[in-house]
Formats: sequence, structure tokens, C-alpha cells
Amino acid sequence: MAAKTKNPDRIGTLVKEVEDLARALRTQLRKRELRVEKNLRKAANDLRKRAIGVAGQVEKYAHQLKQQLEGAPARPLRRATKPAR
Repeated sequence: MAAKTKNPDRIGTLVKEVEDLARALRTQLRKRELRVEKNLRKAANDLRKRAIGVAGQVEKYAHQLKQQLEGAPARPLRRATKPAR
């Protein structure tokens, strides 16, 4: 029983260290979660932009194919954006 009461400061120090480490771990995990969330959003936006580009290309090629099959002379498609000056 003397050993239990001999070093109460040491036990208190250990408990405080464990609490501090747990708090630091929780903070690190939250930061990682935010980074992962941000990276997932970025990847989703990138995929969306690429899908839009692919859809535009498919539309362009379908239009060209239709023009070729109908025998009409292919005319350039109107651009969705203004040409750079």
C-alpha cells in the first residue's frame, strides 16, 4: 500500500501525458480527415470536368458522322467559347 501512495505525482504525470497524446492524436486524425475530404472533392471535380470534355467530343464526332452519312459538306462546328485573341 505504501507503493501506491508513494508516487502520486508520477501517476498524475502519466495520466496527463496520456490525455495530451490522445488529444494530439484526435487533432491529427481530424486534419487527415479534412485532407482526404478535400482530395476526394478535388478528384470528383476533375472527373466531372473530364466527363464533360468527353461528352463534348462524342457530340462533335456524332455530328460529323451524321454530316458524312447525309452527304452534306462538313462545316466547322460552332464553338461554345469565344476564340482566344
